[in-house]
Amino acid sequence: MGKKLYRSSDVSKQKTETLDIDDLLALKTGDATHFDVVHKRYFSDDKLVCPACGSPKTRCSKVVKRTFKDILWGEVPEDEDITRGFQVVDLTFYRRYLRCDGCGDIVFPEPIDFGDKGCRYTNRLSDALADGTFRFSYKKVCDYYGVPASTASIGPIMRRRIQYRESLLLPFNTPEKIGIIGITFYSNSYTIVFALREDDIYCIDILPDTYEETLLTILRNFDTTKVKTVYVDPVDGMLSAASRAFPGAKLVVTDECLLRYAKDAMLNVIREDGKRFPVKFKDNVLTIPNKHITSDYERKQVDAGMKSRPRLKSAYDKHQKLMELLQGKWSYGNLVKWIHGIPDDLPEFLPLVDAVEMFEAQIRQFEDMERPPDFYPTAIQAVREAFRGMPHCIFDVLRARCFLTINHDTIEEDGQKYRLGIQKSRLVKNMNEISKNIREAREYGL
Repeated sequence: MGKKLYRSSDVSKQKTETLDIDDLLALKTGDATHFDVVHKRYFSDDKLVCPACGSPKTRCSKVVKRTFKDILWGEVPEDEDITRGFQVVDLTFYRRYLRCDGCGDIVFPEPIDFGDKGCRYTNRLSDALADGTFRFSYKKVCDYYGVPASTASIGPIMRRRIQYRESLLLPFNTPEKIGIIGITFYSNSYTIVFALREDDIYCIDILPDTYEETLLTILRNFDTTKVKTVYVDPVDGMLSAASRAFPGAKLVVTDECLLRYAKDAMLNVIREDGKRFPVKFKDNVLTIPNKHITSDYERKQVDAGMKSRPRLKSAYDKHQKLMELLQGKWSYGNLVKWIHGIPDDLPEFLPLVDAVEMFEAQIRQFEDMERPPDFYPTAIQAVREAFRGMPHCIFDVLRARCFLTINHDTIEEDGQKYRLGIQKSRLVKNMNEISKNIREAREYGL
């Protein structure tokens, strides 16, 4: 590599103090908004150890310029916006790549801790952007700080702050009743895990898929002997995970789940066959029990709309019969009889048909047990609607916004605090506020 490009005399003490990043030295080049920096070890004779073989026989192979955006907190020059108390600057880091003589041709970069791999921002600027993005639009936060809002960088930016907030979470308190349900978020299938307690449901976490191994990563945090009942959606991965994590618990498919599957099927039929249906808020009107429609005019409009839509009318009638069936005392046999009456031209109901046929044991468990509290169906619906209202984002950001921006409810046992999850009403309110911030494009920092 030859002689070093810089000497100790090229370092600016004042700029290094202004930058105030451990292990970095600022060079005299650049200006008030641009810092050229090297690592302190650049001027040291200490050898970096090869990460592959542990050999100290390493030497500099090349120096690569890596550019970051950084933020300086506190007072800034008079020509800058001093009202915000920060200044965003450019940082050019001259990073050395070293060759290991012990490994032959192995080349590795010198380690750094002020910026993450794949991120164009320093950690402290990333943290500032992440803290804002938890509750506001990523673009609005970037506009506030005056940096580019590249969606490709949002994952690396959020990662550190998410890990930090996760590290502050208390251990779980194990409930007697756990629920595992699926939600669809912009065509992606996610899983919500919650605890059913006497007063409400407490949402514990959201997972990126419905696979067994993914679910087990969280279910294994609970005391196996304390969980008595698991309310589970009729999905193989969910059922397998629940049976492995809680071998002594009852696995139950509830009437709420069956009605939810039926409603989703009905909504799919409405989207396909219900275009220009002569009723306002047709998704709601056509999925509630007919007896709850109080307006005579609305009833007439529903009847009129059905006359020219035979497939929609068929689905509507079947859905009404199912809701009526499950309101009273019913048996698995009644359910089987109902699914056998579904016409062949309603494939939207096939997921429900499969669930009834393949999860007989779990449905029969529900027949023989005490029903969940009255608030259970509406609580599940409120959580699902809150997720449906969240603006599109990657999974990590969605999870962080929902579960890491609000304190979890806690309980104290034997002098130690445990988390219960987030009570449904608090979770929904928080999610709706975040959705409103983003959808209304509210300015960050104002």
